[in-house]
Amino acid sequence: MNIKFVEVYSPGGGVSHKYSLRTVYINPDHVVCLREDTATGTLLEEGRLPSGLDHRQSFTRVSINGGGYGQDIVVVGQVEETYQKLDFDSRRLLKG
Repeated sequence: MNIKFVEVYSPGGGVSHKYSLRTVYINPDHVVCLREDTATGTLLEEGRLPSGLDHRQSFTRVSINGGGYGQDIVVVGQVEETYQKLDFDSRRLLKG
């Protein structure tokens, strides 16, 4: 089951220094690591992110393993909030 998040991305691939928001769906089975992304918080303080975001907003960098490639994306929300939304606690490894 995929989980809906809001991603911070650069339409110009990071070259234009402008950022936008878009909806992204993440498969929790492919998430490798979650960590706080303070660099995006700095972009928010500098006014380089879209208006409407609270200045206290936190961001999480999500590392995804796509089966032959890895990708990092930045989503809106604290690490703990992102972790809970991905519902890792309810998934258990079955021994047998």
